[in-house]
This record gives sequence, C-alpha cells and structure tokens, in this order.
Amino acid sequence: MSDVLRCGGEGGAAPPEPTRHGRGARCAVAGVAALALLLAASSCGAPSERPPQPEGLGLRAMELPYPMGKVDFTLNDTEGRPFAFRARTDGTLTLLYFGYTYCPDVCPVQMGTLAASLHALDPGLRRQIHVVFVTVDPKRDTPERIRTWLDAFDSSFVGLRGSVEEVTRILKFFGYPTPEYEGGGQGDSYRVSHPAVVYTFTPDNLGRVMFGGSTTRQMWVHDLTILATHEWPAATGSIEIVGAYAPAPPTGDQTALYFEIRNTGAEADTLLEVATDVAAQASLHIMETRDGMMHMEPIGALPVPGGETVTLEPGARHAMLEGLRRTLEPGDTFEVRLRFARGGVVTVPVRVVRYTDMGR
Repeated sequence: MSDVLRCGGEGGAAPPEPTRHGRGARCAVAGVAALALLLAASSCGAPSERPPQPEGLGLRAMELPYPMGKVDFTLNDTEGRPFAFRARTDGTLTLLYFGYTYCPDVCPVQMGTLAASLHALDPGLRRQIHVVFVTVDPKRDTPERIRTWLDAFDSSFVGLRGSVEEVTRILKFFGYPTPEYEGGGQGDSYRVSHPAVVYTFTPDNLGRVMFGGSTTRQMWVHDLTILATHEWPAATGSIEIVGAYAPAPPTGDQTALYFEIRNTGAEADTLLEVATDVAAQASLHIMETRDGMMHMEPIGALPVPGGETVTLEPGARHAMLEGLRRTLEPGDTFEVRLRFARGGVVTVPVRVVRYTDMGR
C-alpha cells in the first residue's frame, strides 16, 4: 500500500461499534450519522479548512461534514492482479465497501440493493460508476469465492483481497480498528466486524457521501443520478510549489518540510495530503501560542485562495515527516507528493539543508 498519510496520524477518535454478525451472533450496526461525526474527528481539521460541499444537491444519503481525500491503497483483485484503488478509479464516481462473503445479512442485502439500483440507472450513467468490494475476512474469502459472490449481484463489481494487516491499514483511514474475528471456520458460529456503510468518492476524488444499510433502492437511484451528473471541479493546473526544503535532522528520525504554494488561478484550492517515500508518516501542522506556550496542532487540510500565496515556514504552518527511512544529509534531494482538491497531485523536489543555514 502507498505511504500517503492523512492528518497527524492514524486512527483519530474512537469509532462507534462496527457491524458484527454471523451464525448465532447478534448484529450491532453503527449509525451513519455517528460515522460522519467520527470521520469529521479523525480527519483532523475544522470544516473551514476543507473545501466546501456544494449546496443544493438535495441528497438523501448522509453527506460528510466536509470532504475527505481519497484513500490510496493497492490490493490484488480476484484474478490476482494488483489493483491501485486511487489510480484505477481516478475521476470516476466510486463506491467502496468493506464486507465478507460469509455475511448472512447486511453485506448481501446492501450489495443486492445497490446492484438493483445501478441496473435501474441509464446505461450511460451506470458506466461512470465503479463499485469496489474489499473483504475483511481474507482467511475465508478466497479470490474464487469473492468472484462468485459478487457475480451474483453484478459482474462489473471489483473484488479485492489483502492480508488482515493491509485491510487494517486501509480501515484506519476511516478511523476503524482491526476487524474482530470470533469463532471458527466455515460451519461454526463466528462473526466478523466491519463498517456497514458504502463510502462514496465523487469524480473530483473526494469522499463526500456515505450510504448506510437502510438506504432504499429509490434513495440509491435518486442520489447516484445526482452524483453522476453534477459538474465536479476538475484539476486546474494552477498550483505552483516554490522553494521546498527540509533541514537535515540531528537525530535522524524526523524533520520538517517547508515550501511556498502559489495559486495562479482564480479558483480556490486546498492542500489535502502530503506523501513521500522517505518517511513513514507525513502530516500538516501549525504552531500556535496559548498562555505563553508553543503548541503544535495537526491540521487536516490547508486552503489556498485563488490568486494568492500560502507559505509553510518555521514557527508557523509546516509539514512533519516522521519515521525517516534513510539518512538525510545537507545537499541531498528527495521528492514529496502534494495532493490538492482541484489541482491534483503535484510532485516536488525537496532540498536538504542545514539548520544553521535557515536563519532569517
């Protein structure tokens, strides 16, 4: 899976109880509204720091308080081929669901209702929508079983399978813990926990909507038609990054990243994510003074107004690179990837400098 990290870490607030179900087991489903609040907390940013939701869409599903960046991961599909989720679904309306084929109730009901709704859409709209299913039970769900199960609903649904560790990393993006497995193998009483919602990413590659288990066919058709026909903003190419540098760290395990963002276009944009291969974690922060003390606070995103310049500099806004994977020496260079809501991904070379050369 890629090393795109969100906010100041993985996890955020403690999530509500996920779905647990199986033979002889009770089922507890987390509410969609509670999940929306969870994502708001775990995305590490105030609504004013995020790109706004469009007004007047009239959706019947739960809209997130503010959009979230698109999760990035690579797992094998049912044919054993790597499927890079963000790259393969770029610019499309994408529905992402975590479940398992032995699920006796919630998963097949949600997939069945979704499939029936898609078949009711105009074929032109239907072709614009990707449905991706990720199993949370890879020990039982073989690729062949996943494919057979999905084909019972719609043969175009993509099935993905990875290790429990890989799936856990993806779920942490949404604030969920490791899936819980209780019981034995097939034929035994067991249950598996997983989110009971369909996460929806619009063609601008932002997560905006969640569909819960109570979503009816009529609601699906209504909302999918709106989401597929709305004119979502495209990449503008108006973002320029100037003077990116990082000091060589004395301890070798973390450093800060500074640069200038110039938005040469008329439309506002938002820096959503920072990623680099040289660090295990990358995140945006701001230094604030409270009661005479300096505090470093995570920020989920950084707005860049149209026609303006936003600077990341020492003692103020900056990016943190933690868990460095190699030694950074003065004179070195490395790359970071900055993902913007409108401008897409901008790859930037970063100079490594000495702290003693950073004086103002």
